[in-house]
Amino acid sequence: MTNFQLRIERLNKLIQTNACDAYIIEDPISLYYLTGIEISTGRLIVHSGGAHLFVDSRYIEVCKKMSPFPVILSDNGLPLSDIFSKLEMKSCQCIGFSSDNTTYARFLHLTTAVDKYNARAEKHLRLKGIDNLVSQLRQVKDVREIALLKDAAKLGSEGFDFVCSILKEGITEIETAVELEIFWKRKGGKALAFDPIIAFGSNSSMPHYRAGDRKLQKGDTVLIDIGVNYAHYHSDMTRVVYFGEPNPKILEIHEIVLEAQARALNLCKPHTRIGDLDSAARGFIAEKGYGEHFMHGLGHGVGLEIHEAPSIRNQPHLADLALEEGMVITIEPGIYLSLVGGVRIEDTVVITANGHENLTNRPKEPLII
Repeated sequence: MTNFQLRIERLNKLIQTNACDAYIIEDPISLYYLTGIEISTGRLIVHSGGAHLFVDSRYIEVCKKMSPFPVILSDNGLPLSDIFSKLEMKSCQCIGFSSDNTTYARFLHLTTAVDKYNARAEKHLRLKGIDNLVSQLRQVKDVREIALLKDAAKLGSEGFDFVCSILKEGITEIETAVELEIFWKRKGGKALAFDPIIAFGSNSSMPHYRAGDRKLQKGDTVLIDIGVNYAHYHSDMTRVVYFGEPNPKILEIHEIVLEAQARALNLCKPHTRIGDLDSAARGFIAEKGYGEHFMHGLGHGVGLEIHEAPSIRNQPHLADLALEEGMVITIEPGIYLSLVGGVRIEDTVVITANGHENLTNRPKEPLII
């Protein structure tokens, strides 16, 4: 049985758990995860008999060559009634769809299609919006995915080394970001995982800052939050280095953030509640008097998307979720002081049977360049 067949088998169990007979998948990332084919549009119908992929004429040839499941041409939008006829799904009573990924316009289209099918076939098929089941599957990575994430992390860390090597007085944030992108592309990177956050001086106080035209000066804090897409899988890391003698206040919060991250990393193992993981870092930062200056989640899942489930934050709908072997997450506490600067330290880790493996193997202690 292939990885894709195993994923469909696991997905079918989730479909049954949600009291559905079939499930419609249309978002490109989920289609790639379940078929291994990169297409911009298509429809995978997963049901008790397996799965069928519906694509238009632009993709029919490549999908017939590569798809692990039967492929059916659906130019001009194959009606649901014809789909069920082709799949011999006459006993289907409830078909699920992702309420997370389906737009209202798309929902209306599906509803109209079901109404027409019911009138034509004298059936009582109903639609059911449920959580993104494929996203749930993707929380736990298989051996091949972890290997690709390790490759991505390696290239990501090499990118950090490269950034440090080109820092010089007068270089701008955006010049640094552009040079990094070129470096990664030459090394086989597919794309940036996100716009690099290269922040000099007080700009580092903005957690989601975007590189601008500020020039590097002596005494600047340099926050480097970067990630690369390698073979569809992503890396994510953050480090803070110092160009010349650092601000003592920034060094103080650097040590606090470093300890907060260490406390969270110590809990990165199976069965740890996400709420407890978040509290370990957030509580320590609050204890040191900087609680209000840590204003984002502790981390997130990483895989085919740079931000995916699980979200690492002590919130009611997340707190009781437990870490599992095979999850790949970031741990990234931070402290941000307006007009002064900020420190965030981020590693990507794989949850293993007895703990975790850190994929971001670069020093975290204060580094003066």
